[in-house]
Amino acid sequence: MKKILPLNLNLNLNLNLNLNLNLILILCLCLISAVSCKSGKKKSAGAGEPVTLKQFELVEAWRTDTLLLTPESVILDRKRDIIYVSNLNFEPRKKDGNGFISKIDKTGKILELRWIEGLSSPKGMAIVEDTLFAADVDEIVVMDITSGKIIRKIPIEGAGMLNDITSDNEGNLYISDTDANKIHKYSGGKITEWLTEGLNGPNGLLWDGERLLVASQGGQDFAGIDIKTKARTLITGGVNRGDGIAYTGITGYYIVTDWEGEIFMINPDNSLISLLAPKTEGSNTADVEFIQELNLLLVPTFFKNCIVAYTLVEK
Repeated sequence: MKKILPLNLNLNLNLNLNLNLNLILILCLCLISAVSCKSGKKKSAGAGEPVTLKQFELVEAWRTDTLLLTPESVILDRKRDIIYVSNLNFEPRKKDGNGFISKIDKTGKILELRWIEGLSSPKGMAIVEDTLFAADVDEIVVMDITSGKIIRKIPIEGAGMLNDITSDNEGNLYISDTDANKIHKYSGGKITEWLTEGLNGPNGLLWDGERLLVASQGGQDFAGIDIKTKARTLITGGVNRGDGIAYTGITGYYIVTDWEGEIFMINPDNSLISLLAPKTEGSNTADVEFIQELNLLLVPTFFKNCIVAYTLVEK
């Protein structure tokens, strides 16, 4: 026999059922909205969430002929679209007058092997307008790019071994002195000892618009130095004999080389990743240049007597 509920009880049950269904529906909609918001949120370094790092590899693009003689540094002249190469000619520290600068193009063709002669053991270079500067043992060699001639040589008293050179946005030059453990500054026609403390065999230098980056041959450290306060901040360690530094054009990503034959990427979180180790082939990796529009890294191989170009490829 079917039981018939009183009318008022039946209405109460229907009302409660409808309320419960509405509550469940509201909860479901809130849950869906919360999940959608979470999945759509962009990760931001400022939000305290982990940043997804890019992954790269180096793929050989070309290499020059082996007519170069102990190439140590390369630099792109963007105005003339030409690459200059400093050649030690076998003796990294000797003042023998047989070092020279070569010109190559962006395909690796040697345009002029002995473009400028009369240097000794030229290493790092910098370009300011139409002038090429090279660190050469204990002096800065100043060269006129238009004429291809040496203008003058600026001796640095007490220099040990001048190694790299970079310029800031005002045309001031900073020169690393690896053996004397100093960084010199050339400004307004005068040489001064810019920094003499907190260094560990400074070699590679790069002005990145905010600070002076330094790769050291001692201590395996890579650091940034505030131009105004000269405060030194360690960025990362693990680069055995730091040499060349290059900015990739991608915010936070820098390339640094170990002279003994390894190329590293320094990530925005300051972690260090090995990209390539040519030392397994007996090749050194000296003072590099990165051509951003081509994603091309130029690497002097020192005693292998050539420049090798690698394309930086994002995985």
